[in-house]
Amino acid sequence: MFFSFLHKDNPWGLDISLLQNNNPDEVLGYFYSSYLKLPINTYLEVKRLAAQEPNQEAPLHKWMDFIDRDLGAVPDLEAMITNEYLETIGPFYYPFTNTRFYLTRTQIPQQNLLTAQDMGILADMKNQPEANQELHAYYKTRKNAKKTARTESELIKDINMCLSALREVEKLNRHMNFINKMLQNRKALVEQKDLLPLEPDCLPDKPQKDEPETAISSNLIPFNFINRKKKSGEKENNYNHHMKVYIIRYREYEKACDRYKTVLEHWSTYYRVFLDHCYEDIRYFEEQLREAEAKLHIYNSILVKSFINSNYHDIKTLSTFRYYLETGRSHTVQDCMNLYEEETRWLEIKASQERIENTIYFMQTGNENLLKAGEQVDQILKRVNDKLEEKRA
Repeated sequence: MFFSFLHKDNPWGLDISLLQNNNPDEVLGYFYSSYLKLPINTYLEVKRLAAQEPNQEAPLHKWMDFIDRDLGAVPDLEAMITNEYLETIGPFYYPFTNTRFYLTRTQIPQQNLLTAQDMGILADMKNQPEANQELHAYYKTRKNAKKTARTESELIKDINMCLSALREVEKLNRHMNFINKMLQNRKALVEQKDLLPLEPDCLPDKPQKDEPETAISSNLIPFNFINRKKKSGEKENNYNHHMKVYIIRYREYEKACDRYKTVLEHWSTYYRVFLDHCYEDIRYFEEQLREAEAKLHIYNSILVKSFINSNYHDIKTLSTFRYYLETGRSHTVQDCMNLYEEETRWLEIKASQERIENTIYFMQTGNENLLKAGEQVDQILKRVNDKLEEKRA
């Protein structure tokens, strides 16, 4: 939901840059009733870097404390490092946000990694843009003013204010869209009935032993009997190996089930804290939304009260109008609109001419009729261009 802003469908892996720059509580805010995976190599790098970090309040130490104290995962993690048969262990439960954690050897694709850069983008959208004091002051002067500019400088200032207002509106709309996504998430969680942590999902597949071959009833020994017996021994060894791996992984599944039972035993307490966090977020985001809407009203009012018609309220067009006024090509709003429309038509005719010329070029195959038609079109276009040049002069 939130991660569509990052052009990522589902980032569930923890990148080393994230662990170096962001505390656990910052990250967990986006993973209520969700899951995260921590690669073993990333954990070992965090452990190494944390040992060199003197600041105990640094994010690296916060993550090491979280993994050890809050998840209680360090003993299992250290055992996993030395056991080549364990690909993934977990889930470990953090009930206050109902988040599940997995530790894995598997390489996580970059598309599924949440990075410090991603968190920076999310933080920019979450933090409401500061009020533009210049626009607020201008809004007061234009609140009851007429929509007719008296001087060029007044018109230029209005255009500058409109350009600033459009940029602020764009930032606020992005912020409000993000806030609405957060509200939607939190409200869906508090409205969900019988919300519980998910059960462990890491039950390994039990290997199946092949059926024994039918006993030989004849005294004659088949030609391939020795090879069949050898293959049978190999299958037995493979089965024993797979069974050993299964038992190791099943023990981890049993540990996960024990962790799940422990969370369920205290879930009523955890759930109250979880709901408190959700309601606190809802109050915060609703207040953010109200403040953003108040700012948006001011910026939109500046655009409504502008000397420029709303049909021309885009950054490219307004910037062009300002250029006309500053270079003396226009002196009034009407001049700006007329010159803009004329140049727009000129550009359209020029683009149309280029398309026709390209078409004629590809159609030319030596046919005399086509060549004559091309010459006639060129003459027509030349007359049109000459007339436009006369008007522009």
